[in-house]
Amino acid sequence: MRVEIPVRVTTLPPASPFSEDARTIVVNPLGCGIQLSCALPIQTPVHLDGLPGGVGVKARVANCLPLGAGGKAFLVGLALETPGNVWGLQAPPADWGTTAASAAPPQEDPLKKKNWPYSLFSSKGEAHPGRR
Repeated sequence: MRVEIPVRVTTLPPASPFSEDARTIVVNPLGCGIQLSCALPIQTPVHLDGLPGGVGVKARVANCLPLGAGGKAFLVGLALETPGNVWGLQAPPADWGTTAASAAPPQEDPLKKKNWPYSLFSSKGEAHPGRR
């Protein structure tokens, strides 16, 4: 969800010390995208302070991309250590009720394999008609 929320991003040890006031660009229950003045290495642990309600949370850098050619701004994707609505949104989207950590993988329907078009494929592997 596109929303600007002021936050303070501070790296945690063992990363090099860095702290900057920033604004989120997009948020979801798993993390956010923010714009920073310098690149942060992937997996860098960070702390977000100044969230609504005075909350502070831990996160990790999931992605870091330069914005433009000047190297003056970077889009940094942060993954929250504990997913949730830390953003203080009063009416988050309905799909925010499910997080990746709690969502179970879809179960494979055993009857599905017996029905067309799945019944056309062998469970023994790839087949090449006309090849011997």
